[in-house]
Amino acid sequence: MHPITLFLQKNLFYLLLAVLALNLFQRRYQKASERKRLATLYLAMLVLAWMILVIVVVAFHWPDWLLIPFTLAVASVGVIFRRHTFPFRLRCARCGGSLDSKRILFYDSNACERCDPQQEPPPRL
Repeated sequence: MHPITLFLQKNLFYLLLAVLALNLFQRRYQKASERKRLATLYLAMLVLAWMILVIVVVAFHWPDWLLIPFTLAVASVGVIFRRHTFPFRLRCARCGGSLDSKRILFYDSNACERCDPQQEPPPRL
């Protein structure tokens, strides 16, 4: 096996855990981030599918070049459904200003605090 295949086999699990941990953090903003929570679940499903494909290639001793079309297939599913998998924007949808990381990850409106002041922050625990 090549080092890339072994690296993917060992480390894709951590990528899956990171995406699912982000989804758990988004639960705190439950009313404001419904679409983005679903998007992280869809991204977790894509990472899981990619992880399964890598494990199958390693388990059956298939050639490593088969990872290229498999990876392209998983990425193309993400691109085809990009409206559902990538709702994260870096700029405000209304004024074009830069968004902070909290607004990018946790608020569905994709608007800055000046353009969308009615978004209430989550309750403190």
